[in-house]
Amino acid sequence: MNRITVLQKGKLLTMDYGPELFEADLWLKGGRIWKITPPGEKEPEGAAVYDCRDCVIMPGLIDSHVHYDESYMGDFFLASGITSVRNMRGFKEHAGWRDEIKAGKRRGPWVYSSGPVYDGEDPTIPDNDNVILHTEEDVEAAIRYTKENGFLWMKTYPSIEPELYRYLLRCCRQENLPVCGHMTKKMDHRELADLGYICCEHTSSLPKDPETIRYLAENGMWFCPTQVVCETLPDYVWNGKKLSDLAHYEDLPLCVRERWEEENQVIGESYREQNVHPDFQTIIDRGLAFLRYSRRVMAGTDCPYPGIVPGFSLADELERLVYVFGLTPYEALCAATCNPAEHMGIVHQKGKLLPGMDSDLVILGGNPLEDIGNIRKVRRVFQGEKTWSCNELSQFVAANSKLKKEEIEFIPCKPEETQGEERTS
Repeated sequence: MNRITVLQKGKLLTMDYGPELFEADLWLKGGRIWKITPPGEKEPEGAAVYDCRDCVIMPGLIDSHVHYDESYMGDFFLASGITSVRNMRGFKEHAGWRDEIKAGKRRGPWVYSSGPVYDGEDPTIPDNDNVILHTEEDVEAAIRYTKENGFLWMKTYPSIEPELYRYLLRCCRQENLPVCGHMTKKMDHRELADLGYICCEHTSSLPKDPETIRYLAENGMWFCPTQVVCETLPDYVWNGKKLSDLAHYEDLPLCVRERWEEENQVIGESYREQNVHPDFQTIIDRGLAFLRYSRRVMAGTDCPYPGIVPGFSLADELERLVYVFGLTPYEALCAATCNPAEHMGIVHQKGKLLPGMDSDLVILGGNPLEDIGNIRKVRRVFQGEKTWSCNELSQFVAANSKLKKEEIEFIPCKPEETQGEERTS
């Protein structure tokens, strides 16, 4: 018989009854939520009991846009209350990590992934490491690779030629394979939506025309703004922010910190030479236009881009959804729980606290409905049949700062084995 765990007298935020907290006991069994009862029901002998009074219990968080390419990141996700991630560029190695986590052989969040990033020829990307699609045969090979590795959708960049893009979308619809990504530079965005494009990644990928944005929103497209990563350009290039000022920066492995500093210097010098001062309010206005007509929004960070600390930056993104885009704290929390679960087709497993659903949850020492920043007050995380206290998770994170480069597993963005498409160099 599976051991029973009882979380007593916590304030439950189920994400199923709106922004409403109620005191209850939450019973877990076999990696699932067994039942929810009024406080005080006697637990059976041998049950693990946690006193959760003065705490909020809510579903484990989902970071909806990550590049989980470095093994240390798993501890950072869990320590932030993130029990699942939506990985936005996947190769066979990611499928391996996904399966190892599921089997209990690797510590980290559940991985739901796209396949590689597919694009057309784009001279504006000097070292394009995406998979370039030239022919219908390339499209068919890409779909095979995606399905063979158990990836859930395809991700595209915007330079695919229109006829080939239409062929890709028709084939993916036949295969019940959603398509998302950076939209298009060469087609009408309405046509892309009509052909089944499911999600726009990054506010900057939205079209300029407010009426077209409205069309996308009202026709059911999803939207992942990744606002914090957009802010790295003004922060680090023009406003003098230092990477070393980031919370948890010293917890990153030294080799990662050194790489970030080098990359940030190159990025900054490039933009300063070009004197690029983008109008970010214009970009924000596009996101605001979308959110006037839809709440199909997901919170994603684009970590580990320099300045975006894996896991911990999701709280920053949730704050931007509230204070920049005007969502309520509850709507922002939906963007990191039930919304991505719905988008990924796992809404009956994750994203809510209901009997029968997976016991992926986080216990918080503050109410995020009162202050979204309380999402940082992680006290304990449950992921299936595993659980860790905040002290254990903090120790995992701190230990990563001492890792040598050879002790970290890296998944390269240009693996040796691909689907046979030619890659640009």
